[in-house]
Amino acid sequence: MCGTSGDGVSAALVETEGYGKRRRVRMLAHSVYAYPDELRRRLFRLFPPHQFSVEELAFLHRDFGELLADVALEIILHGGHSPADVTGIAVQAPTIFHGPPSVDRTGVHMEIGEAAIIAERTGSTVVCDLRPSDVAAGGHGAPLSAYVDYVLFVDPAKGRAIQNIGGIANVTFVPAAATLDDVLAFDTGPGNMVIDGVVQQLTDGQAPFDKDGSRAAQGSVHGGLLTELMQHPYLAQHPPKTTGREDFGESFVTHVLERARRLKLPHDDIVATVTAYTAECIGLHYQRELIPHSRIDEMIVYGGGAHNKTLLRVIQERVAPIRVRHHEEFGISGDAREAVTWAILGDETMAGHASNVPSASGARHRVVLGKIVDVRPWNEE
Repeated sequence: MCGTSGDGVSAALVETEGYGKRRRVRMLAHSVYAYPDELRRRLFRLFPPHQFSVEELAFLHRDFGELLADVALEIILHGGHSPADVTGIAVQAPTIFHGPPSVDRTGVHMEIGEAAIIAERTGSTVVCDLRPSDVAAGGHGAPLSAYVDYVLFVDPAKGRAIQNIGGIANVTFVPAAATLDDVLAFDTGPGNMVIDGVVQQLTDGQAPFDKDGSRAAQGSVHGGLLTELMQHPYLAQHPPKTTGREDFGESFVTHVLERARRLKLPHDDIVATVTAYTAECIGLHYQRELIPHSRIDEMIVYGGGAHNKTLLRVIQERVAPIRVRHHEEFGISGDAREAVTWAILGDETMAGHASNVPSASGARHRVVLGKIVDVRPWNEE
């Protein structure tokens, strides 16, 4: 799983049986692999507002396929198995562009990383490009985690909001005793993306992120700048909706820093303000979109932002009295969760089962997600 933070690959080796609510999952191994510096630089040169050649795109598509094959082989061996033991490999490759649908136009989603290379090098069936199937059916292609959130966390008595804080933050709301049709999910706005971008620019790339939220803890939130940032048009939209680097990437970070410089804000105050911005975006959507719908007893967090102590403290203050909990309290590694999600979705696809959630993505109907690359001959004499 390559998330929107653009820093590396989260990989998990899982053993699973059953389907839907009867599914059981056991994690055998998990690790996070940082992108090689040069590969990361080449990837970020493809993000808006940069321009690039077809040749650059094609070779990076190949090279990310090689990286993802390396990661797959390494996590298999790390889990004490060989490629021959693996039923399939599900891949979320880096997204280079995502555009939501409009009233009269289908959306667009494009990932980079050649799945045929992964299949060739591992000898395994590969399920890739899961999001475009939902997009083709009129959906946003996200959050696809909604199906897995429902399978893992539906409860007969508790309403739960499963909150991912990756580069972009997204929530899945599973009301008490919910059916799949009751599930609501959408992107709440920036997660770590703006915080990371600000820290990287303020440190000339020396610090990739605000470790433990320590810089934010030392700064003060500038209320005027926070109020200005909350005027972003994405925040006024109602679900279903998705966002990405097109809204909160490099151009947005540059705008934030320009405004902060005009206000003569100390660096730590800038970091504190964008940290509060992520929390406020999450809190706004809970207050406006979720709480009026049904009771929320628990927020269950995961993703890189779950390690930011300052961010979590501000979120807890913003959504009180909702109890904030971690995936680890349910026996699931929060760092592994996105990779586990893709393993489950890929397995559903290989079984021919639909696993999008139209009430979350806005798709016209349920679909089998993704494309399958299989190196095994279908009919060999």
